[in-house]
Amino acid sequence: MKGTSVSGTMEMSMNEKTQYHLQSHTETNTRYDADSTEKYGTIERIDKVLQEVERRLAEKIVLDELAACVHLSKFHLHRLIRAATGLPLMEYIRARRLSASVTDLLASDGEKTILNLALSYGFDHEQSYIRSFKRQFGVTPAQFRRGHQEITLVERYDTSALKEIRRGIVFEPTFVMKPQSLYAGRKATINEQDNWENLTANIQGASFFYNEHPNIPNKLNPGVYIGLTLYTPEHLPYATDYLTSAEVSSFDGIDGKWDTAVIPSCKYAVFKYIGDFHAEHLNIHDLNDIWNYIDDWLIRSSYIQSHPHHFEYIDIVNTREDYCEADLYLPIGDRNDG
Repeated sequence: MKGTSVSGTMEMSMNEKTQYHLQSHTETNTRYDADSTEKYGTIERIDKVLQEVERRLAEKIVLDELAACVHLSKFHLHRLIRAATGLPLMEYIRARRLSASVTDLLASDGEKTILNLALSYGFDHEQSYIRSFKRQFGVTPAQFRRGHQEITLVERYDTSALKEIRRGIVFEPTFVMKPQSLYAGRKATINEQDNWENLTANIQGASFFYNEHPNIPNKLNPGVYIGLTLYTPEHLPYATDYLTSAEVSSFDGIDGKWDTAVIPSCKYAVFKYIGDFHAEHLNIHDLNDIWNYIDDWLIRSSYIQSHPHHFEYIDIVNTREDYCEADLYLPIGDRNDG
């Protein structure tokens, strides 16, 4: 949040920020409880939007209208659909239109012109349909109609893979390989029971981010907060070390002033979580449910946890008062290795 005041707290003292944080946490929960009585849950909202897209493939679709029909901001809706489908919403709509047009393209046997098809599937001009088709499938409509090339379609997204959890939704993991990484910040030993009752990790994170995070040198991403949990043997099973931190390119100028951690290169399963509240209020109660889901996924998978840590990655650019986005990184290895 360097140089940014999303919650209007950047000029507050540390005590004022802490007080604001706890008050806002209560207000956020209250707001969500009220909103939860609305007609649609998060997965139902995604489904409703996708149904509306399918119903209107041949029509002009306006983002504002889709967002309004499920009572979400355009920003929130865009991030949800992108996290689910891997495509920005309007690109998803275009891909669905093109994929849906393929059956008619072949079935028409030349009777339906390319222009007719373009207009039937929401394209204003024949050339825009042709360009989009070639960009999507690698061939023009005419080439596909005459030839024998197989193309990959984008079908309607299946929301059955999504999981509604507490105040938000968790998406199926993506997988990344991360080289050795360096972190600098403030480390504290967090007692599990104290954290559950008093949200101590939240207070630690908010205080660090608003007061100290801007001062860490060599940050790779100035607006990114890393909450790194280290499974320190002497504290287990009742506590862990929690490093509120930034990822840095080097420890130059950091020695002695900040707590640090060096994490070896790892393969990670990365789970995206999206909620209807500010990321500052993502707390142990939410995370406990998310990690229970991840633990269940891990048991069913062909992986094991490979290193004694995990971390949350939160980018302030993707945060709003009514929108939380966090990536949870779990280090993994193949279960059968060795």
